[in-house]
Amino acid sequence: MIRGALLLTTMLVCLPQMARAGDPVQQLFVELVVNGRATGDLVPLRIVGTRMLVPTEALSRNGVTLEGEGGGTERDVASLPHTRARYDAALQALHLETAPEFLPTTRIAAGDRPRAATLASWGAMVNYQFYAQRADGGSLASLWSEQRLFGPVATLSNSGVLRVGSRIGGYLRYDTHARFINEDRALTVTAGDLITRSLPWSTSVRLGGLQLTRDFNTRPDLLTMPLPSFAGKAAVPSAVDLFVDGYRQQGADVAPGRFVLQDVPSINGAGEAVIVTTDAVGRQIATTIPFYVSSTLLRAGLTDFAAEAGAIRQGYGIRNFDYGTLAANGSIRRGMTSFLTLEAHAEATARLRQIGGGLVVAPWRFGTIALSVSASRSGQAVGHRWSLGYSYTARHFSVAAQYDDRSRGFRELASFDLANPATRRRTYRAIANVNLARLGTLGAAYISGRTLGSVDELTLRSRLLSLSYGRPVGSRANLFVTADRDFERGATSAQLRLFIPFGRNAASGGISRSAGRNLYQVGYTRATPTDGGLGIDAGIAAASRGPASGQVTGTWRAPFIEVQAGGATAQARSSAWVGASGSIVAMDGGLFVANQASDAFAVVETGVAGVGVSYENQPVGVTSRKGHLFVPNVVPYLPVRFAIDTLSLSENHVASAVEQRVAVRQGSGAVVRLNVRMTRNILAVLVDRNGAALKPGGRVRREGHPDVAIGWDGIAYLEDVGEQVSLSALTSDGTVCQATFGVSADVAALSRIGPVSCR
Repeated sequence: MIRGALLLTTMLVCLPQMARAGDPVQQLFVELVVNGRATGDLVPLRIVGTRMLVPTEALSRNGVTLEGEGGGTERDVASLPHTRARYDAALQALHLETAPEFLPTTRIAAGDRPRAATLASWGAMVNYQFYAQRADGGSLASLWSEQRLFGPVATLSNSGVLRVGSRIGGYLRYDTHARFINEDRALTVTAGDLITRSLPWSTSVRLGGLQLTRDFNTRPDLLTMPLPSFAGKAAVPSAVDLFVDGYRQQGADVAPGRFVLQDVPSINGAGEAVIVTTDAVGRQIATTIPFYVSSTLLRAGLTDFAAEAGAIRQGYGIRNFDYGTLAANGSIRRGMTSFLTLEAHAEATARLRQIGGGLVVAPWRFGTIALSVSASRSGQAVGHRWSLGYSYTARHFSVAAQYDDRSRGFRELASFDLANPATRRRTYRAIANVNLARLGTLGAAYISGRTLGSVDELTLRSRLLSLSYGRPVGSRANLFVTADRDFERGATSAQLRLFIPFGRNAASGGISRSAGRNLYQVGYTRATPTDGGLGIDAGIAAASRGPASGQVTGTWRAPFIEVQAGGATAQARSSAWVGASGSIVAMDGGLFVANQASDAFAVVETGVAGVGVSYENQPVGVTSRKGHLFVPNVVPYLPVRFAIDTLSLSENHVASAVEQRVAVRQGSGAVVRLNVRMTRNILAVLVDRNGAALKPGGRVRREGHPDVAIGWDGIAYLEDVGEQVSLSALTSDGTVCQATFGVSADVAALSRIGPVSCR
């Protein structure tokens, strides 16, 4: 009895295995299709009864998430959780449909920002501004200039002004420094006269010494502020478009699964993003997501810093060399998260210590809060400073408020050498702007300050309120109205102006009232063309009581200089002035004169005169007799496009390159070589030993040149030929012949040479 029960139990356990072992097995190779997306991957499939076995590695390779551990080298896709499997015998495809959250996440960036190694060639330049004035029987003249040497290693600069007048004269030096830039690490080292970097709650000073700073301007490919990421999911292959405040920012095709749109550009403040997914049959789903972005935050993981040490500069703009106490200054910012940035600052001299810390936080979507606290000790004086600020920016309005409190004993480098800096100051600032669409723009600002002096406890207060309103009038004119109220003095002033532009010209008129008097103004402006020409700025003002006053300035801009001249009269006094500005640059063996040169410029060298050159697809001129063209204003660090106009070249010119993208280092110039050389192009008439023209369809071969075809009448077009030409011809009937002939040095372009016997 017991033995029979054991036998029956064993049979019940083994029967399913025996049946499974007896199932027919189909060994196939199929294309894997996941949620309607053909992967193009041919994978092995074993069908055993109702089971569909696919290699585990093939599933993982195509993004199918496998839950649990183990499972062997094959998995039964018919029993995978959250997945349905279907075998299409006609198309030899295995269709898998799984939930989007079990598929890989697709990350879509806004597009790679250009990054290129900068180019800085050796050269020298002088920027200058001349100014002369005569007024009240006296005259004065000044010549400001900057002398700069630049190259791949560093930039050396010196600036100052030479003055001539009845009471002043001589040369006054401003700044002298050498600057080294490392774009890979975004570092700048300055040796000499410098201005310390500051945080929003600290103050800059002039030093003579050394400075090491992080300079993100050298890396335009880096995103320094945290930008939002928008996530979604698609069950089938879809197209995704991102709209921010109604403008399309990104678009891409996504595979089934989750997707993330990240690093969205051109966003600041509060906004609204709409993600639109469109599947293959045109069905659309739109999702709206609000966000807030602050440019005052630093991206998580980034560090911005500055460290300076040297002597405090005194008498700047008055004395050439006047350096005082040795000092050290340092600031650092660190992005901790996408909504928190920490800040720290320190200053020190032999008699001063100051340290402070701050933070910038953007809580949810409620704007940005900035908080800072500093403490200082100078001798027996101990003081503190703290500030609190808030700002919010939206599409149609913005608000900002700031409170700052400095105690009586607070000292910093900017006030270290002042005779009586021991004052307590409290300031309040509040600013608001509202965009009323067609009704115009409304702005308001309130400033309140209180200074408690150390002498006789004198208290100085100020409270100012300013209101402004602007709106378009008709299709051309713009109206501006402002009003100011000084509560401490009890004074009110207001101004109304109407601005009417027409082409390069503009007319304006206005009336203002202050201290019980009206002032009437009329003005005319003609913009100076950027490519050269005349510009005018003139105005007349007359008060309700008193004489009228007026001024006029004319500006003439040429490719090599910009000249200004003008005059003014007020209260029976008159003055006249004249000025000129420009740049002189020495590079690549040439001397170039321009009306101005920015911090980055270039010389395009072609070697041939009269070649048209374009910068960022805009024509900028033609090359000189020496084959050079100076481009005075180039955006630094960004790879920009220089190109030559090949249509301006003759048939005998060959360009080694027609365009080049170059990133120019700030404060330097670059030589962009787009060499064009003279060549001789001819039409050779080839004949056989009997004098008959070679049949069309053959090929002509020359060493160092591509093959060319033989046309009708045995004509072959040969480029860049010398005085002696050797070639071989493979005729259309398969025979090969050789030919050698000479070409005159003064042969015209596309001249027929021959007949040339090919034997």
